[in-house]
Amino acid sequence: MGQRCCTDRKEVYNNSGATGGHNKKANKDRVSINPYNQKKRAISSIGYHSKGDDAEKFDKAFEANDLKAFVALLDSSQKIDSFEERMHPWAEDPKTVGALAATQLAILASMADKDNPRVKDEIREVGAIPPLVSFLRSDQQDRVQTAVVALSFLTADCPDNAVSAYEAGSMPILMAHLNSEVAGMRAAAATTLRNMCVEDEQYRQKFVQLGGIKGLVEQLSTNRDPKLNHADVQLEAVLNLSDIIEDQDGEVIEEYAQAARAAGAEAKLQVLSQAPDKEVRESASEVLGILKGLQAAA
Repeated sequence: MGQRCCTDRKEVYNNSGATGGHNKKANKDRVSINPYNQKKRAISSIGYHSKGDDAEKFDKAFEANDLKAFVALLDSSQKIDSFEERMHPWAEDPKTVGALAATQLAILASMADKDNPRVKDEIREVGAIPPLVSFLRSDQQDRVQTAVVALSFLTADCPDNAVSAYEAGSMPILMAHLNSEVAGMRAAAATTLRNMCVEDEQYRQKFVQLGGIKGLVEQLSTNRDPKLNHADVQLEAVLNLSDIIEDQDGEVIEEYAQAARAAGAEAKLQVLSQAPDKEVRESASEVLGILKGLQAAA
C-alpha cells in the first residue's frame, strides 16, 4: 500500500486567489503564493512510496475523502520513502504519513472554492487546526513548512478558522517565521498572521505588540526567489501591510500607520511604486500616499 498519490482526482490549484482577500475597500485580488503545482496541470502523477499500516490508513482515507481520518493520521511518524515528483515549489516534501495527511488537508483547503466551499469549515470541525499549530513547534522542517502552508489556506476568507488558529496559539510561533530564510515561508506566515489580525482588533494589537509591523515592512524588500512569482510576493507584502494599517472599512489606523513609517516603509514603498508589475506599482503607491498623508498632517 502507500503507492497512491494523495491528490488523485484533484486538479491543481490555479492561482486564482486563495491566500487572502484584501479589505472591503480594495478591488485587488490576491493570488496564491503557495500552490501545490505551478504548471497548472493535474497532479495525479505525483505518487508516494511507503509501506505500513498508516500508509494503508491514508489510502483508505483518501478513497473516502475522510477528513477525520486524515486528522487522526497527523501524529503518524511512519516514514515515506520517496515521491515521484516534488509536490510544492518551496515546502519540503512530507517525510512521514503524518506530514502527508497535513499536506492533503492543505490541498483540499486550497481547492475549497472549486470543489467544496465548506471544506475549510469541515476541516476545522474535525479538529485539524490545533494539531496543525502543534506542527509549527516541531523540529521536523517538513512538518513546520506543511503547517504554514496549510494554515495560510485554511485561514483565508474563513473567519472561524482564523480565530481557531489564533486561539490555538499560532501567532507567536508564526511571528518567528517572518524572518525565515525561505521566501515562501516568510510570505505564507505573514499572510496567515494577516488573516488572523483582520478578524479581531485584539489580535491585531497583539500582532503589533509582538513587532509584526516591522516584520511586514521588512518583507516589502526581498530578493527574488526563482521558485515564486516575484510580483505576487511583492503584491502580497504590500496588501498585508495595508490590511494591518487600515480597518475593514478602509479607515487608516494612525498608530499603526505611524509605526510602519517609523519602520522604514516609505522608502521601500517608493521603490515598489516603480516596480515593473502594474498592480504592485498601484498598490504600493496607494499605501505610500497614506503614509505621506500622515506626514503632511503632522
